[in-house]
Amino acid sequence: MATVTFNNVSRIYPKADRPAVDSLNLDIADGEFICLVGPSGCGKSTSLRMLAGLEPTDLGSIHIGGMDATGVAPRDRDVAMVFQNYALYPNMTVAQNMGFALQNSGVAKAVIAEKVTEAARILQLEEFLDRKPANLSGGQRQRVAMGRAIVRDPKVFLMDEPLSNLDAKLRVSTRSQISALQRRLGTTTVYVTHDQVEAMTMGDRVAVLNDGVLQQCASPREIYDHPANAFVAGFIGSPAMNMFTLPLTATGVSLGTWSTQLTPAQDVRSDDAIIMGVRPEDWIIGTSGLEVRVEHVEELGHESYGYCVPVSDSVEAHSGEMSRIAVHAPHARGMNIGDTFFIEPRPETVHMFSVATGRRI
Repeated sequence: MATVTFNNVSRIYPKADRPAVDSLNLDIADGEFICLVGPSGCGKSTSLRMLAGLEPTDLGSIHIGGMDATGVAPRDRDVAMVFQNYALYPNMTVAQNMGFALQNSGVAKAVIAEKVTEAARILQLEEFLDRKPANLSGGQRQRVAMGRAIVRDPKVFLMDEPLSNLDAKLRVSTRSQISALQRRLGTTTVYVTHDQVEAMTMGDRVAVLNDGVLQQCASPREIYDHPANAFVAGFIGSPAMNMFTLPLTATGVSLGTWSTQLTPAQDVRSDDAIIMGVRPEDWIIGTSGLEVRVEHVEELGHESYGYCVPVSDSVEAHSGEMSRIAVHAPHARGMNIGDTFFIEPRPETVHMFSVATGRRI
């Protein structure tokens, strides 16, 4: 186990318009499970590959266990990586795949057998040790790839979207297995994913990146309740937070008949407008506020989400690609296409962001 520190780390590809990773500062505690999440091209996999030594560090330094690992060869960093595509040898059995790295390092056969057996027990792979990868399911292959990392007993686990190739049901069960396994082993783990649900359900902390820049790193609850900027607010949460660009007036901001004043700490009178964010579950469905009409319903059984448009053209919503307002309804209420009603946000749950900088105010 070890701490990991990114100190002003940048990766700049030749002829690129901007750094793939730009001045990344991140401290990862010993034994912590941290998720790097963001859209495609945000720099999360590049950050992981720099930590593994598979990509050079153009600026800054990376420390593993207090030692400067910048420029150190991957084999000398004592990290183990689990890839998206499993990367198993098809001609080897499960046991041989799991012990191959130790065999190459000259570890005694008895020690390899002991470590492979223990890892197989932890991962519930004991009955598959003599099988080839072709005779395994996707979830079993992923566990073999994890077992190969476990037997090395590394300082740090690095996981690059290891669940992307699994079906939805298997992803849910496997991510709980990975989380439980990490807690049991206590190994520092850096996990890359584009799936914000994965990040929120697995990580002790979540680091959100965009365009190579770290936007926020905090616990899942902190990121959800107090996003640092409009990008994090819109990226974290499913359905996404509803975002409105509203004009600022002497009395604050208004949405239909609903209005609120800004606190002194939120005073941005130099701006003409402000971005207001409301999560789908934070609407009050009643008789005042903004009148909306339901255009689409996602029925989930225990709850529903209605995707609505304003009845009037007095407000412009920016809620995902469809520019519709997501409204949560409990099972007891439900909603139907064509329903019209008024919504207003719970005042204590409203998020405000600067139009100019996107930062939380």
